Amino acid sequence: MSQAILISKNEVINSLYEVNLRAYVATNVTIKKNLESAKDLIEHSPNIDAIICFAENNKKQKALEEFQQFLSEKNLNIPILILGDSAVNITNSIHIKNRYDIKSILQAMAKILEVGAKEMASMQVPKFFPIPLKLFSQIHSSHCDIFFRSAKDDFEYDYFQIVEKDIPIGDSLQKYINEGVEHLYIDADERLRFINKTSKAVVGELERSDLSNEERIEITQQGMGIVAEDVFENNQISQEVAEVSKACIASINKVCEEIPSIKNLLDMLLENPSDYCYKHSVLTTYIANKIIGKISWGSTEQQNKVAFSLFFHDIYLVPIYRKYPDAISEEDLLFLDEVTDEDKQVVLDHAKMAGDLVKTFPRCPMGADMIISQHHGMTSGQGFAVNFKDDISPLSKIMIIAEDIGTGLLVNENENGKVTINKKTITKRLTEKYRNHTYRKVIDAFNETKL
Repeated sequence: MSQAILISKNEVINSLYEVNLRAYVATNVTIKKNLESAKDLIEHSPNIDAIICFAENNKKQKALEEFQQFLSEKNLNIPILILGDSAVNITNSIHIKNRYDIKSILQAMAKILEVGAKEMASMQVPKFFPIPLKLFSQIHSSHCDIFFRSAKDDFEYDYFQIVEKDIPIGDSLQKYINEGVEHLYIDADERLRFINKTSKAVVGELERSDLSNEERIEITQQGMGIVAEDVFENNQISQEVAEVSKACIASINKVCEEIPSIKNLLDMLLENPSDYCYKHSVLTTYIANKIIGKISWGSTEQQNKVAFSLFFHDIYLVPIYRKYPDAISEEDLLFLDEVTDEDKQVVLDHAKMAGDLVKTFPRCPMGADMIISQHHGMTSGQGFAVNFKDDISPLSKIMIIAEDIGTGLLVNENENGKVTINKKTITKRLTEKYRNHTYRKVIDAFNETKL
């Protein structure tokens, strides 16, 4: 197994990095609080494959330069993986601007270790997989049994079940915390599913005051992915998933408030390798908020309700877009030959499915289920309207117009390779497509906005 040193004081994030690196690239992670401690470890054990550290300020950047000099003096060619928006420039380093982009961190480690994608997918691990004990504090219950490991002779171990699957964990692990146990174990076949579930610990980072909008976008995307996975598994929204959803929705609203223009937002979204559903949801929320701000009856409450609705409206499409990465619109999903009939049926029914889903959300905003169900202009929530009638919710009409604009901008960018926004052209196209006067009022409100 390869070896890496992670230099960080954030215990939850440390555990998350540790478990992902072990699961996906078979890397054992030793955590140190500072570079000096890492030096001491390297003095005694120089067989380290990578150093992972943060560099967000000048003091840390200077320390990193001194650390790199230390490695040179020891004739050690250890790559340094630098996380954070840093201007530090040292040799033999890989820089990942977004410290929460776990996917890029895994790809960088795979590059360092020369591990291919197929090898990552088929990584062999022992029957029981270690999970940092601190990570269990992020979940109410585990979908699989939890085991404690007891040492025998000759590096052999016995594993004892201490928590049964789906049973609330509560204080059952306190004994092991008090004893200083660092890891408990789960069946190795369940490791990737467990990691995905516990990754919602990252969402707790959304409360940090020093997050950049780029970092906020990355974390929120992870949150939406977690919600989508859980929804597909359970077809309802638990209290835990509701909390993740609320944090993500608040984060999207914050990004929409702080980004000065739609072009700035588009540039930021397109630089991020995020899922189409997520880009579409954030962009549409931004446009819808602007429209509601110009509607006579618009209010902050209406904006919050639409932001909630847009977070969930395409939630059933998230895994389908991942399965068919060439698709950049719902129309693509319906007409691409490789999309299965089963997945096409989900595309046709996703509005109704999402509307039914949010009824299980604790204290769901009033009327959000109807707004979501009607977001393609069909009162039944099934299929896509060709002629848009007046028999649906006013907020659904705003979602329809905002979605149309957002989809057009994303598709246009993919075709031309650049961002182009021409409000006059957009308004003309919308006016020709939506002829009912109630839709025209929404289009007029869009025309008054400053983008």
